Amino acid sequence: MLHDFAYHASQIIEFISVLIIIWGVVMAGSRMVKMGYNCYIRHCNTDRETMIHMRLSFESTLLLGLQFLMAADIIRSISNPDLQGVIILSVIVILRIVLSVALGREVAEMNKLERENQLHDAKMREMQAAGDANKSCEAGA
Repeated sequence: MLHDFAYHASQIIEFISVLIIIWGVVMAGSRMVKMGYNCYIRHCNTDRETMIHMRLSFESTLLLGLQFLMAADIIRSISNPDLQGVIILSVIVILRIVLSVALGREVAEMNKLERENQLHDAKMREMQAAGDANKSCEAGA
């Protein structure tokens, strides 16, 4: 009875993981189509920051799907341990680790870009304020 429950629970969790991954693919695809259409209409270039945000969103959804898949395989391996199940679980864990490292690098790069943009914006405001101050001094003289 416990074996049957574990089997059905793992099937349900595995189905949820597939739905999550499909959802991530659909959402990432729709964002790319929307961004491509907007850039086509406005004749703009896609900036690196937007692409990184899209990749981060897709990778985090993929990680969530892999976590559910890993949970299903853990339940299946506990209820019916065999070599094939352990190998599949190992591959999923390795994929998750690789994606986590890639996602961590992307987040770090995104944070760096945001800090650089904020610094650039602050310098531009300073320069604009200094220019406005010079103009008011010249007008008063």
